[in-house]
Amino acid sequence: MREKDLNALVLECLSELKDQDIAPGEVSEWKVNKRAGTRWGRCIRNADETFTIEIAQRLLTDERISDKACKETIIHELLHTCKGCMKHTGSWKMYATQMNVAYGYNIKRTTSGSEKGVEDHEVTPLPVKHIFVCKNCGAVIYRKRESRFTRHYRRYACARCKASAWSKIK
Repeated sequence: MREKDLNALVLECLSELKDQDIAPGEVSEWKVNKRAGTRWGRCIRNADETFTIEIAQRLLTDERISDKACKETIIHELLHTCKGCMKHTGSWKMYATQMNVAYGYNIKRTTSGSEKGVEDHEVTPLPVKHIFVCKNCGAVIYRKRESRFTRHYRRYACARCKASAWSKIK
């Protein structure tokens, strides 16, 4: 099994962006995300105005995913580092279209597994672990994860009737 070289792919992508006169922001760190199940990449803006980009490990290790498909994700995330491009609108969309035309890419907002050459990731919904009922109006709240509300529900008022009268069922 040949793992793709992330650094080499990044250098190719940066070169292609430069050839198109697209100036990405400064990426301070590239991470391989071993836990990413439903996303291919992620761009995080740091407090110092640099960026951290995460790439899903399966993009680099799955032999069915081509280098081109990996580069589409890398460029997608690099485009988010451009000025005014954190959302998938405006300049980001224009740059994505420019790269698609120039290099035959399919850079867009979201990409399915089948578009990358693999099966789509199954998302298993979490089971409901907590159920609360308002004693005043009967409103029901379901929670799948523990939170401040599930730990301290007596401190919270009902959004419907404003009463602080929660009862925990489950």
